[in-house]
Amino acid sequence: MKSLLICMLVSIFAFKKNQPYEPLRGSLTDNVILITGGSTGLGLESAKRLAVAGATIVVTSRNEAKGEKSVEAIQSYLKERGIINDVPKIYSLVLDLDDLDSVKAFPKLYKQLGIGDINILMNNAGVMAIPDRQLTKDGNERTFQSNHLGHFVLTAGLFPYLSRKKATVINVSSEAYQFTGGKFDIDNLNAEKEYGAWSSYGLSKLANILFTNELQRRADETGNSFLTTVTLHPGAVSTDLGRNLIGEEKWNELKTKGPSPLESVAINALSKFTKTVPEGASTQIFLAAAGADKTLVPGAFYENEKVKKLPPFATDATSAKELWEKSEILGGVIFDLK
Repeated sequence: MKSLLICMLVSIFAFKKNQPYEPLRGSLTDNVILITGGSTGLGLESAKRLAVAGATIVVTSRNEAKGEKSVEAIQSYLKERGIINDVPKIYSLVLDLDDLDSVKAFPKLYKQLGIGDINILMNNAGVMAIPDRQLTKDGNERTFQSNHLGHFVLTAGLFPYLSRKKATVINVSSEAYQFTGGKFDIDNLNAEKEYGAWSSYGLSKLANILFTNELQRRADETGNSFLTTVTLHPGAVSTDLGRNLIGEEKWNELKTKGPSPLESVAINALSKFTKTVPEGASTQIFLAAAGADKTLVPGAFYENEKVKKLPPFATDATSAKELWEKSEILGGVIFDLK
């Protein structure tokens, strides 16, 4: 069964590798970039390389300890690259997407930093393929809230703090939207009818795409020409895919004790079809840099730093509108762009 799952994942996740994208040093000076889930993985890697480009970075994490560690990691990364003078400012703030009270309180925390408006909002945090159906304290299925609903509420709360000169919202999605079987089930957002680790993950990633489309449509409709919204597939990143195929406990054991000879063979084989974290982060880093230059295609889905056309069900206007309205109800917010 595991072998079949791996074959399915490799076929659905486009595994084309790309060279890590590096924005020019100093090219993002005067830009404020906020990255959710910036303490590990793609979020932390994005923060490091965008900081090298001169941006002021705000990363979010579930607790202060993780946030402080990520700030130290970014600062060390800058120092290793000889950036000692005119070091960009790096901040961390606590954000728990599984708790809508935390999400709704976040804009005030951001405002207290006193660093001005946000130029790039990178909605990066999320979970993948939770084995069983879990509910948040708000009563929502955890995958859906972590990956979509929490970011919907966050973006609504931060909308007044997006720069009116230029602002980009980047929603990290995935080719896993295809796990929905080519349909968007508005009545199963919280797995009320059926839960599957990968199908629910796929639904949350489809929600990222539909949210991107509807946010861009509403921005255009209300004359908010300062805003560009895009989404992307980072690629199958080895750490994420491996952790979720074998389980968190076993993955941590492998990191601590090291793999057996047989496990080493499996890991090496998997690595040929997956990306490293630096490779996987490249598209969202590219989008952040291109967003600052206003060279993105509004509402587009990107893969390997290029626009990729999506099937009709992934860009269906009716589904996008229904998701927006349902998200307002579940999130307890009115996301008004006027």
